[in-house]
Amino acid sequence: MKPTFFGLLFAFVMLGTQVSAQDLGLKYSSRIKASEKKVLEEAMAQVAALLPPKMIENLPPGLEIKVASLSNHKSIPDEVCVIQKNGEEVATKNERPFVYGLYNELENVLTINTPVLLELQKGKENSKRITCQHKSLYDQAIATIIHELTHAYDYQAGRVSSSIEYINRAGFKRGLLKIKSKNIQAMRSADSYELKNVAESFAVNMEYYTMDPEFMCRKPSMFAFFKNHFGFDPFPNRSCGINNIVMMSTNSGFIPTVLDTKRVYRIDYLLASPGKEIMSGFGHSMFRLIVCAPERLDPITNKIIPATPMGKKCLEDKLYHIVVSYRANVEDATLNYFKGLFGGYPSMLFILSFSDVLDEYNRDELRDVMSHPLLLSQKEKEDFITRVKEEHWNYRGSYKFVNNNCAVESYDLLKSALDRSQLQSKSSLTPNGVLEDLDKLQFLSMKSDEMEVYKSKTDQVMLAYKKAYGFTGKGSEKEDKKALQKFIDESKPAQRLKIFEKFKKAAVDQVELNEEIHMLKDKLVQASSFSVMEQHILRASALKYRKKAADMFMTSEDPKIKDLIKDSGSAFSQSFTTLSKNGYGIPFANEMVSSDEMKEQVDAGKEVMAKIEVVLKEAMPEEYAALELMNENIKIYNNYSLKIRKEFRSKLDLYVGQVLKNLSRNDYTRETMIKAAQGDGASLKKVRELLGEDLVTEKEILDVKLKRLIAEFV
Repeated sequence: MKPTFFGLLFAFVMLGTQVSAQDLGLKYSSRIKASEKKVLEEAMAQVAALLPPKMIENLPPGLEIKVASLSNHKSIPDEVCVIQKNGEEVATKNERPFVYGLYNELENVLTINTPVLLELQKGKENSKRITCQHKSLYDQAIATIIHELTHAYDYQAGRVSSSIEYINRAGFKRGLLKIKSKNIQAMRSADSYELKNVAESFAVNMEYYTMDPEFMCRKPSMFAFFKNHFGFDPFPNRSCGINNIVMMSTNSGFIPTVLDTKRVYRIDYLLASPGKEIMSGFGHSMFRLIVCAPERLDPITNKIIPATPMGKKCLEDKLYHIVVSYRANVEDATLNYFKGLFGGYPSMLFILSFSDVLDEYNRDELRDVMSHPLLLSQKEKEDFITRVKEEHWNYRGSYKFVNNNCAVESYDLLKSALDRSQLQSKSSLTPNGVLEDLDKLQFLSMKSDEMEVYKSKTDQVMLAYKKAYGFTGKGSEKEDKKALQKFIDESKPAQRLKIFEKFKKAAVDQVELNEEIHMLKDKLVQASSFSVMEQHILRASALKYRKKAADMFMTSEDPKIKDLIKDSGSAFSQSFTTLSKNGYGIPFANEMVSSDEMKEQVDAGKEVMAKIEVVLKEAMPEEYAALELMNENIKIYNNYSLKIRKEFRSKLDLYVGQVLKNLSRNDYTRETMIKAAQGDGASLKKVRELLGEDLVTEKEILDVKLKRLIAEFV
């Protein structure tokens, strides 16, 4: 709830003579009329009741209040909500933009624009309601006074807004000549004026800190800064809570996901090894939140029970682990390329599934992933996750490969979330540089036994390459990888299919059953290897195809393509303004779009994607045909593998029956079989050895089935 006029008046009365307009140390210009002065004094009394005592005590003495026309408006324009919605200024009949007020620090004068005074004269009850910011033009006027007094305090207090702590918390960065906002287009900003410069950011946020009880729940880390600085909570009895819902980015679109601080066991610095692309040449910085499963099987009672959070058992709950990753533009926008590229993606904070991230790097890009545990207190973990939620819903930066990449963004996230001064003295432009700094600062240990390495699938792909295409190796691991990459980049679907057809024609010799089964198994492994290679080449080719398609779409002058881009911008908009409505900062649950609305967005996206696919078929026929051929190859390879597997299984069952029959005739082996059928593990293992462990692995014949087969002969 917003503070009402009567609520403000009550707060003022309760403070009695302790806080008054005179205590603000103000004086009024001689040009202000008596009636105007009375209105201003009443407004200043309301403001004084809202401001922290520390601020009142440290306003510059002798601050003069003036009223003047600062623009050629007759009243406060109510287009502010249209401006807020569109993120850009709206043209009006007035040539000069509206200015609420100005503080001149050299003259120590606060000038209020005449329309602001006129709004104060109307009173709150007669003020026009608006749908954004402070909800009425009267409260906009009150906020103006708070805003300009904040500038006065900021100047008198030695530029609190320029402190490194505030700069980090507000998402700014020190440049060579000035402090710049990294957040070029806040997605859920209460007032986009906060992005102009760090002083305006401080003043805008001060408005909401003092006037909005919900500020703590919408911008909790910013609220924490103001509360710590002023030692004051304007609304200690507020009833709001921080929303734990975030939007996880998946191949199917956004999925609402609960990010509950209480269920996070540990936070890791997650690092992907360098990739072959220029933009991934230094690796990728991320964070991994080890989230505990909500419930778990109790091995003692064999019942599902609520999982105990904060235990090492949570390391096994990988399906629940979440990755926090700054990604940008086409290269790193999202796991599903098309849905990210048509918005011209700037840098954003994505929430991703840990399993999806491992697939992306280990499987698709053949890169290792290292997970380094961060040594954080419980409060620091909570502060970090709170900051993640704020950035997730509000940050929209400008990705720059050199000085605002994933490493810089990740480092800045830590600095803005944690109150540790030693972090502020460090900076790095590379993921490994961040890792080394965190090791030196003892935020983690690079030698920790708890560090996990998730190896790339290179060995699996290399093995498939050797099995399917007879690659024998070039001598060194580096040369082998280079040869593999060359084959992936240069071989054609038709060439690979021709090699497969030759392999397919090679018949299995009619030999002894045992040898025939081994030959069938080798043939099955080789047939499966063709499929493994083709699937990997398809993923790599699809990535290149999407990049080329993105370049083509973004540079095309074709009107039809331009219209598609416009349609896709609305259908696939990754701005979270499409996932939430009203309010600012972290949205409340009732401000988030419903599941039905999300489904409508997905359906709209499918329609646009169908149109895009038609255009791409015409514009990139060779690339599209190659992808279709790869899909056909995979079907052919898989169908043949299935045929061989059926033949192998049939022969294997026949072979197992023959061997078990022979074993049952021998007293010693028969006794072993009886024990195996009764469930004795050692005996069952012995029977597997007699059958041939390479043939009857657990994968081929489960213990349950093997015991049943044995029982038939004993």
